Amino acid sequence: MKLKDLIEALAGEIERARGQLEDSLVPLATLDADDPLFLDAWDQYSGHAQRLGEAAELVGFPGLQAVCTHVAQNCLLLTATPLDEREPLLQFLRGWPPLIVHYLHNLSDPSAAVGLIDHLVTAPDPLAEDESLKIMHMLGAMPLQVDGLGGDNDAAPRQVLATAEDVAVVWPDDIDARLVEGFQHEAPEQARYLVQLARNMASGQADSSDVVAAKRTAHTLKGSGAIIGLRGIASLGHHLEDILDHFESAGSQVARPAAEALLDAAFCLEQMVGHALGADEYPQQARSVLQTVLDIANRIDRGESLEEPLQRVAGPVAAEEPAARAAGAVATPAAGMRVSVQRIDELFRISGEVSVQSAAMEARLKTVVDASRQLLAQNLRVQKRLFELETLVDVRTLSTLRSRGSRRTGPGFDALELEQYSELHSTSHALVEEAADARALSMRLEEEIAQMGAVQAQQQRLTKDLQHLVIGTRMTEVSVLESRLQRNVRSTCQATGKDAALVLEGGETLIDGDVLGRLAEPLLHLLRNAVDHGLETPELRTALGKPAQGRILLQFSRQGQQVVLRCRDDGRGLDLPAIRRRAIERGLVPEDRMMPDEEVARLVLLPGFSTRDSVSEVSGRGVGMDVVHEWVRGMNGAIRITTQPGRGSTFELQFAASLSTVQSLVVEIDGQRFALPSVHVEQAVPRGVGRFDLVGGRLVYHHGGRVYPAHHLADATGLPRARDRGLDVHDAVLVRLDDKTHALAVEALLDARELLVKSPGRYARHARGVAGLSILGDGSVAVDLDLPQLLGTGTAREVPRAATAQAVARQELPGVLIVDDALTVRTALRQLVQDAGYHVEAARDGIEAIKCLQVFKPRLVLTDLEMPNMNGVELTAHLRGRGDMKEVPIIMITSRSQDKHRRMAREAGVDLYLTKPYNDAELLQAMREVIAG
Repeated sequence: MKLKDLIEALAGEIERARGQLEDSLVPLATLDADDPLFLDAWDQYSGHAQRLGEAAELVGFPGLQAVCTHVAQNCLLLTATPLDEREPLLQFLRGWPPLIVHYLHNLSDPSAAVGLIDHLVTAPDPLAEDESLKIMHMLGAMPLQVDGLGGDNDAAPRQVLATAEDVAVVWPDDIDARLVEGFQHEAPEQARYLVQLARNMASGQADSSDVVAAKRTAHTLKGSGAIIGLRGIASLGHHLEDILDHFESAGSQVARPAAEALLDAAFCLEQMVGHALGADEYPQQARSVLQTVLDIANRIDRGESLEEPLQRVAGPVAAEEPAARAAGAVATPAAGMRVSVQRIDELFRISGEVSVQSAAMEARLKTVVDASRQLLAQNLRVQKRLFELETLVDVRTLSTLRSRGSRRTGPGFDALELEQYSELHSTSHALVEEAADARALSMRLEEEIAQMGAVQAQQQRLTKDLQHLVIGTRMTEVSVLESRLQRNVRSTCQATGKDAALVLEGGETLIDGDVLGRLAEPLLHLLRNAVDHGLETPELRTALGKPAQGRILLQFSRQGQQVVLRCRDDGRGLDLPAIRRRAIERGLVPEDRMMPDEEVARLVLLPGFSTRDSVSEVSGRGVGMDVVHEWVRGMNGAIRITTQPGRGSTFELQFAASLSTVQSLVVEIDGQRFALPSVHVEQAVPRGVGRFDLVGGRLVYHHGGRVYPAHHLADATGLPRARDRGLDVHDAVLVRLDDKTHALAVEALLDARELLVKSPGRYARHARGVAGLSILGDGSVAVDLDLPQLLGTGTAREVPRAATAQAVARQELPGVLIVDDALTVRTALRQLVQDAGYHVEAARDGIEAIKCLQVFKPRLVLTDLEMPNMNGVELTAHLRGRGDMKEVPIIMITSRSQDKHRRMAREAGVDLYLTKPYNDAELLQAMREVIAG
């Protein structure tokens, strides 16, 4: 066997090098580090270790390569270690060559690998625990690798002719937006990398590492295309990967004709990816490129030479290209530009700051306008006083002149003659003129301020337009969740033996992407409960005169800045007597307490509450509705439940469309301003319209012929309440929490506006009842309140909540570990399995999966075969060697269908081997069967 011959050759090379290594250790043990002979010996020794590592890499054994790399790292210590302290280092360097030779001659003996790893761990520069674990698994997997690569390639017959459907690039109608996002994130860079590697092959500059990297990249692109449904990318990537696998196994340079074809295929794949993302045209040469790749792959399957020139396909194939191109262009999304989420968040933050500053400018401008008007009025008053002063000066002067004239003898000047006016007259006249000029300036200033106000109003409108546009970049239609929700309903029906149709209305409703991402899990729980608890079996529905197929209606609508979500089913409705009995059994409510139906229905929102006596993968743990309730509370939203026996139930959720901006009512208490989310506010009532009163020592509010329980907002927020302030001088805010209306007494109602909510910071984020902070137009800070938490109403107040209740319940869900190096595949599998009611963790490769197992104990492992660092076979071998994981079922999902790969997986301990593409329903059924044992 060629690979075993290479191992024997590598062992022989190390045996021959042992003498040279020993000779190099003599000067290393006796000479100072600055001696030229020492440096020459050090260079020879470390060079040997590095060359051995490179040889192991070329053979394809990363474990041996890592061993040699660690030896080379310890060699570096020689140059910095004093002569009298080198003995431990020299003992380590003497010991590793015979251990590697022993390991290579005894691959099937686990103790050989253990002895080598133990030596590395005790080195002066010891091997880290996680690194030693990684190398141990790579060394332990070498026997499987050797046996697996030596078998015959019993692949299924390969197609001969490429069709237009094989190269179509059409987005499926029910594509999940998260899969598209993952594809946009990783596929373009992978395609560019594949082109770079193919160029190296075509120019004759590629080595074996380039071939391995190209094969892995083609494998990832193929998997991404298959899981998303882009057939052209999946098909071309599949056959391209097989060709690269051949050249990797052969250990030779890629033949020139094949290399040229591989480069064409890489360019075609890159263009397909660009076309799928709306950034490039459809590759018209796609079908002819695929045909060439098929010809090469079939030559390989037949064992023919690849050195002869390839025959290019022409004629009929080229004639059908327009059809393939047209098909590929049907569902192509519009051209777009990739922008990081961090940049969008920063843009949103700046837009919010501009809005806040614009509001502050508006408030300051109002202050300036008021001051200008006051200044104008003051100028008028000053001018009036100056007129009075001028008149008084004239009267007094004339009076003085008359009295002087009566005492004079002889002729003199007339009292009105100019020469008789003094400097007082001049000063008073000058003051009058200055006052008139000042009034003219004030009027001009007022005109300028008015014009500035018009400019500011226009800027305010532009700022609002900018903010809405920026908010729009984060808004997503709720319809992107439809395929995931439909799949969730189907899988739940399969698990419960029921039949249901999900109808989505209002799918065009826009919601903040962050809100929508958080909404997915509560919606899945809501739909699972509707199927499992709400709908009857088809047989029972038929007996009751209902259609055999149940109907679940999911409605989305907008009311201002709020989103209203209604989930309605036509099932049996909530079993209110059973809910009440279970609540009494658990001590949640007294047996003699009278409860309206609405209050009984809300008991299903309690953590851990369930009317089921048995636990299944779908229900029985009391997790679902608690998750929904917690999400609604976290969104400062509201939830209402209505039910009719035999006709179904309706769960209505109301929450803000965006996490960043909230329509709020601003009130004031003791000089501090608070923002109340309008989703809870029913009415703001000024003083004098309603009436606060004390009844039996409890505060109530009379309004509209009804009496509401009331609270002082000052008491709830911990602010001092003026004891001398009468109840009649308080405004009231009617808020609805947990289907109950309460009245809040506040000192003042200030404003109702959309506020930008900011995090309160690490020191205040855990403060009870504080949802965030907002800056008002005048620069003051308003505290955004979480009213359900602040007032502790309804269900939250009746039952003490255990902080770990939900976490414990979540741990009871069957755990599944997903291991795959392709982000798109991981995302799709995570959603599928999680939507089916499992607790899911994911890892990129075997090493990351092993780290994950430190805190997560799965009931099932789903793994890919080909992954970097540690592949699926190596991971399986490791798990079967662990006491806590050797009985855990392992399902391998891969595109490799050859018998040699199946044999490798079976020998490693894989329970079930599935090939891509797989059927979702079959995979879920297989998971249930292997978990059930």
